[in-house]
Amino acid sequence: MSDIKEKMMQIGQMAKEATEDMRKLSAADRSRILMNISAFIKINEKKILEANQKDIDEAKIKNLSAPLINRLILDQKKVNALVSTVESVAQMPDPLGQILDEWSQPNGLSFKKITVPLGVIGIIYESRPNVTVDAAALCLRSGNIPILRGGKECIHSNTALYNCIQEALTDLGFNKNLVCFIDDIDRGFVQELIQLNDYVDLIIPRGGLSLIQSISKNSTIPTLKHLNGICHTYWDKGYDKDLAEKVIVNAKLRRPEICGATETLLINEEIDDLSIKHVLQSLASQDCVIRADNKIQNIFPNAEKANDEDWSTEYLDKILSVKMVRNIEDATKHINKYSSGHTESCLTNTSSTIEYFFQQCDSAILLHNASTQFADGGEFGFGAEIGISTDKLHVRGPVGAQHLTTFKYLVSGDNQIRPK
Repeated sequence: MSDIKEKMMQIGQMAKEATEDMRKLSAADRSRILMNISAFIKINEKKILEANQKDIDEAKIKNLSAPLINRLILDQKKVNALVSTVESVAQMPDPLGQILDEWSQPNGLSFKKITVPLGVIGIIYESRPNVTVDAAALCLRSGNIPILRGGKECIHSNTALYNCIQEALTDLGFNKNLVCFIDDIDRGFVQELIQLNDYVDLIIPRGGLSLIQSISKNSTIPTLKHLNGICHTYWDKGYDKDLAEKVIVNAKLRRPEICGATETLLINEEIDDLSIKHVLQSLASQDCVIRADNKIQNIFPNAEKANDEDWSTEYLDKILSVKMVRNIEDATKHINKYSSGHTESCLTNTSSTIEYFFQQCDSAILLHNASTQFADGGEFGFGAEIGISTDKLHVRGPVGAQHLTTFKYLVSGDNQIRPK
């Protein structure tokens, strides 16, 4: 047995054994742990930022892309946001023990269907150190044991944040293995984790398309995928150009490196040329590259020529593909063909248009007159998210604590036996 396999099995066993201690905790206990994590993040803010700077410096030496470096960065504002996120999750209603359904049968048996944890969850992620805290918080709130494995590009930040979690657990006298962490950047640990069937109940990969595809292909454990975000915004006729500018610019440029950023803008052919120029110029003035079809290029000559690959590309950068369409039917057809099933927005004042969009567009999140950047668990009121699922089973869209549960049946009788 290789050293990596042996170490991974030890981590898996520790996580599995910790589920017994997790089951003994009350909702108040789990909230108390989260509030203590929040406190230790505040205490260790300087250490966290110093560790993060090491990751950023190393990323620059390795010439990593600007969007990747942007996803790495932690500052005081983002650390404060982490603290708020953990506290928000701590204050959420307990997702466990909720009665989903109850009924009785003519034979006198009574049934309850209640929520329970999934168990041990392997979480594999890249770039974003905030996932270390978000994932741990959501798993703790939902009674699950996470095994966290972040990317090598943020190992210093992840380790500093995990140390805060460990201090918080130890301070309260709880099992430190309620949250597990792989501190070795060797890729072999990922390969072993996704085949740890005896200990792990679910794998959640969060990162680039190649990572997720590789894990989905090779994992012998059920996987909840967070695929790429090829998100669209459709601008309908009759929708004010200034409102369109506000929403579209935000959807693309607020944070172009996130999966909820709009990558393709579809414009109704009845919108006048001046309005189209107004919006595209606003984008271009903020260093956004426009890649457009022939009709849009005729209106906005500064645009680059879009090719077929652009319609199915997640840029994660200040690049936007733009296409003119005839109507909502044409727009929806394009979206259903090229979208990754993540998030789409329709800017319209026409009720029949939005009804068609909501009915016919097959993506996890559909927005009306709002930026696609609202595709976020915190914005949905979930406190945080462990990712945005583009799967249809067992959960779809932002994955919060309440989604990291399954159920079991409680059946009560009065000495009934089943007749032959």
